[in-house]
This record gives sequence, structure tokens and C-alpha cells, in this order.
Amino acid sequence: MDQYNKSGLALQKNLLNLRRERDSLKAQGKHEEAERMARDIARIEAVVAALPEGAKPPTLQ
Repeated sequence: MDQYNKSGLALQKNLLNLRRERDSLKAQGKHEEAERMARDIARIEAVVAALPEGAKPPTLQ
């Protein structure tokens, strides 16, 4: 697997971890922190979604 795909997989894993942490914060009643994290996650996802199709690693969903 080349570095391009490894980077895509790492980004996908990091987003998954961020979502898990956000959910954990919600469960702990830390709603403001969870909302802040949700905005950060949405911002990252928007950047990835805006990439041209040829620039997106095939591993990203």
C-alpha cells in the first residue's frame, strides 16, 4: 500500500476516534465540549468532501 492510501486510512481512523471521543463526552454530560468537537469533525469532513475526486484517497468514505 502506498503512502497516499496509508494517509487516507490514518485520516479515517482519526475521524473515527474523534467521533468516539465526542460520543464519550456526550455520555459524560460534557455537552459543550462534545458540541465543539462535533464542529471540528464537521469542518474536517467538509474539507475532505470538497477535495476533487482525484485527490481523495480511495480508502476515504
